[in-house]
Amino acid sequence: MTAAAARNGQESWTEGQLAALEVVEAALPPPVVEGLVLEAEDIHVAFGGVRALQGASLRIPAGTIVGLIGPNGSGKSTLFDVINGFTVPDSGRVRAFGADITDRNPWHRARLGMCRTFQANHIDPNLTVFENLITGAFGSIGGGVFASVLQFPKPRRDQRQAAELTRAVARLMGLERVLDVRAGVLSFGGQRRAEIGRSIMSRPRLLLLDEPSAGMDSNEAGDLLRLVTRLQSDLGFGVCLIEHFVRIVFDNCAIVYALAEGKVIAEGTPDEVSSSKAAQEHYLGEQ
Repeated sequence: MTAAAARNGQESWTEGQLAALEVVEAALPPPVVEGLVLEAEDIHVAFGGVRALQGASLRIPAGTIVGLIGPNGSGKSTLFDVINGFTVPDSGRVRAFGADITDRNPWHRARLGMCRTFQANHIDPNLTVFENLITGAFGSIGGGVFASVLQFPKPRRDQRQAAELTRAVARLMGLERVLDVRAGVLSFGGQRRAEIGRSIMSRPRLLLLDEPSAGMDSNEAGDLLRLVTRLQSDLGFGVCLIEHFVRIVFDNCAIVYALAEGKVIAEGTPDEVSSSKAAQEHYLGEQ
């Protein structure tokens, strides 16, 4: 959905947020609108004698939110590591945005438009919220730090645009009132919003969110995931998330994968996965 469509149909955004949405939409690359954003096929990973993934496959269609659920040690984070290049699979292939990226490093994947958050917040507590957010735009500032220090015209223009984008992202994430506050004094939920906002600053086509609600209660987690859902719907990037609040996954994800012992044991719509005997036996029965 475009920002214009959101203006007509999305009542939950304020007028200020709708204006910010247009700024962010203009900065993002065109979203993938059909086919698959990402496909991981028959992934095998072993660490010594431990088989972390055993033939796991995952597909993320354009314009969707895909959720991964499963018990601890089921292979969810290892699959994320394979997708974003931290772990090279023993066998299997990974394709993103129409290209085979199996052997590409995380930096290359980030340049293609893939961005990941982690279970633990990776913001700098000593920087302000503004400073944390704008670091996400580093790759879009021409010439990098050297050219910026020398005040070359293009980097100065890029910095102005990055600052405008930072303020827009902060408004969408509910952080506009704390832009000048050190990130370390924010609540855990506020820090998580800052981290996701920084990811959006990197102009993603695919967001990988590794337990974004870790450390939150179910109400905070629900608010955060509803915000992510609104952003995904209106800005069009793909989202894949690992989440331990199963109900929140079922409420916000179009497709769900359940993993256990390194294998995908169920996949489909939330209703299909929730009624899966294998998912109930390995995981959902414990919830």
